[in-house]
Amino acid sequence: MNKNAPWDTVVGLVSELEKCDTNNIPTAAIAMAYICIDTFYSLARPQNKVWATRSDFIDWVNQFLKGHPDQPYKYRGKDVYAARCAFLHTYGSEAQLHEQNPDLIKFAYHNGGKHAYNPEIDPTLAIIGTRSFINDVILAGRTFMDECRSNALLRNRVEDVFLMYSNLFHSLHKKTKNKPSL
Repeated sequence: MNKNAPWDTVVGLVSELEKCDTNNIPTAAIAMAYICIDTFYSLARPQNKVWATRSDFIDWVNQFLKGHPDQPYKYRGKDVYAARCAFLHTYGSEAQLHEQNPDLIKFAYHNGGKHAYNPEIDPTLAIIGTRSFINDVILAGRTFMDECRSNALLRNRVEDVFLMYSNLFHSLHKKTKNKPSL
């Protein structure tokens, strides 16, 4: 296997997100943004940790997802996680997590660039500019990849996870290869 192949896959994922944005497909772009975050935080986990968790997602977002300084809403990992659940599981702005934790901020989306958030009007709602959100996720992904290049410990951890997935894939492929088709 080409040593760069897994990295090329991650770069390709970000490229797909950029295509959705460039072609003005906001719903697909938002879904791809959450898929990218899921991929990045999963890759960043230690190899001995089989499954990435909600906490891993929140930590990754808190470390890497930054908005422009003049944005009125600043990303919080717990809000982004709840927004991800709402968008991907209910195709809406509210998930079960919002009911369980009234401190979480719900996301609604608009096709602009600037977020809107005024806690004096509604402390539980941020209107997220999809163009800014997509750009912020792309920049977070690039920052993560730069961190992987410069931080040998993180790079090795990510490559170990790539190897684990590769071994799992090949193992599953062997098992299914020998089974008769239905």
